Amino acid sequence: MRPARAMCLVPAPSRPSAARVRGGPHVERLANEAASVLAARGIEVAVAPALELAGDARDAVGLGREQRVANLAGRLRFREAGRPPPGYPIVVLDDVVTTGATAAACAKALAAEGFTVSAVLTLLVAG
Repeated sequence: MRPARAMCLVPAPSRPSAARVRGGPHVERLANEAASVLAARGIEVAVAPALELAGDARDAVGLGREQRVANLAGRLRFREAGRPPPGYPIVVLDDVVTTGATAAACAKALAAEGFTVSAVLTLLVAG
């Protein structure tokens, strides 16, 4: 049974080329830092890098919502190695929201594996 105050942070993935430029999966690093802060406050937090983005996804800068949805279609995949622990509320963590396409695609990919996203937390909103 999970503690009353618990959550699982699932970082939104970046394109492999973008991650290389940023020195690795920067949203996963942010999730780990957030987990440390929350744990220090008595909240049990798991970080589950459960999603990956195929290398052929385009850079989304300048794309509209429909183009972003099409760009992610079939390219956001579940990673078994990053499976969230059972029973934890899932919070998708992303660095920026522009149109909401990435958050929606993350929730859809997790739902396909039987997970329900309780919330999406972002650091910045574009626009």
